[in-house]
Amino acid sequence: MSSPSYLMASLPMLEMGDVPPLSMEEFRHRCIGVLSEPELAALDAVLDDGECEECDDEFVRAYKAHEIQMKNVSGRLRAQAWGPDVRFTDKSFPGYDVTFAKMIQDAFAKSNPMEKEQDIDKARFWLVDCLAGVGEGTVKHVYAYAIKLKICERWARLTEEAGDSAVLNVINANDPAYAKAAEQE
Repeated sequence: MSSPSYLMASLPMLEMGDVPPLSMEEFRHRCIGVLSEPELAALDAVLDDGECEECDDEFVRAYKAHEIQMKNVSGRLRAQAWGPDVRFTDKSFPGYDVTFAKMIQDAFAKSNPMEKEQDIDKARFWLVDCLAGVGEGTVKHVYAYAIKLKICERWARLTEEAGDSAVLNVINANDPAYAKAAEQE
């Protein structure tokens, strides 16, 4: 028997930009024994970046459909920016959320890539709150929390040092002298 309300009551609140109070691994460990096997499978599916066509959980299907919608909106906007010769075909998905689409369009209107990413993740926070609904902690709230925690973990990893290191890796990967020296080691 699943006890998502017990689990949710034991977790600290999460807001966009928060430092994660626990890791995804710790969160997943807390879910074992509290959620049923099908709920744990749905949790893994919602956190997976794939499309999860075989998952029958309502929350997971709705979240994945919104991710497809986001990719359609962003792909269409990028194709328009590249010019009339670029064709883009939307991928079909169940349902259409006007508010979510507008949030994604507004995010892609930002010229600063960091602000764009923040707005996209704010839209995801809004989305999972809507999908989970209001009320006591249900398994939908557990899934929403997991997505929020995943987003917070990603933002916590985005430091200036990590960015500098990534840029240096790209520069070095494109430098034949550096590549040759790395091969000799």
